[in-house]
Amino acid sequence: MNILLSVYYRLLENAGYWAVLVLTFLATVLFILSIYFFLTRKSREEKRLEKLVPASKTPIKQKPKLLDAEQGGFITRFAKPIDDIVSSQPGAMHKSIRLHLIQAGWRSNAAYYNYITAKVVLGLVLPLGYLISRFFFTFSLQVILLCLLLAVIGFGLPDTILGFAIRARQNRILRALPDALDLMVVCVEAGLGLDMTFRRVGEEIKPLCRDLSEEFFLTNLEIRAGKPRNECFKNMSLRTGVAEVGNLMTILIQTSRFGTSLAKALRIHSDAMRIKRRQVAEEKAAKSTVKLIFPLVFFIFPAIFVVLVGPGVIRIVRVLFPAISGG
Repeated sequence: MNILLSVYYRLLENAGYWAVLVLTFLATVLFILSIYFFLTRKSREEKRLEKLVPASKTPIKQKPKLLDAEQGGFITRFAKPIDDIVSSQPGAMHKSIRLHLIQAGWRSNAAYYNYITAKVVLGLVLPLGYLISRFFFTFSLQVILLCLLLAVIGFGLPDTILGFAIRARQNRILRALPDALDLMVVCVEAGLGLDMTFRRVGEEIKPLCRDLSEEFFLTNLEIRAGKPRNECFKNMSLRTGVAEVGNLMTILIQTSRFGTSLAKALRIHSDAMRIKRRQVAEEKAAKSTVKLIFPLVFFIFPAIFVVLVGPGVIRIVRVLFPAISGG
């Protein structure tokens, strides 16, 4: 009985703390339930189908909602309202996001909705999870600041990953571009048209760089679909985000406009690309000596110092200290 009374009095002493904890728990549960009911509710089209199709007939087989973005899948229903808010704001934020995703090689609508969902979920889950865990221990201004820091990290983490993916894809395209230019020169000098040149180069460059091959195929498809060539070339430059590809597209536009020799222009540009790649390699080799200073100073020199000076220091300690203490 005394134990129960002591527990009861302790709960009364910390009534404010437990009230905040219970309210936070209830708010979290209600938030999760509201998201669940919002994502699992039936769309207007599904309700109309249920009214039109009798219950006795076989229901229409639907695609999995997690994968079907057009029918209002799980992630799409979560990200679509956020996308509507972003699209309604002045500026071209949603267009910039889509362009960055395309530059990373992610062209589908699902990638766009996954990106928005990741930003929102990580920006909310990390600080909320830490905040709820800290309620069981202590709650202070430091906890609030750390929650804000976690929110910033969670909201910016998808941007960081996207930036790494864009740079990796651009580096792959940049490494394969001189070889693609040589193939274009061979195809043009063999008498192929620019459309067939893009298709042939896309097929030949695929084992070396799949990203550049896809860009050549997409540009060829756009030209065959009836788009103006200049617009197709500009689209390829935007999709890659590589300055060298933009220069190549500018050369193609100028040769088609002024009627100059395409093979000669491509050969000159290919030679310039190879010279630039060699200069970049020489620049990296020159910078390597400076970059080696920090590993040498902090890792290699201390080990060498210990190996060279260590035995002498040990001998001095063994010989000199007894002599000093004995004297």
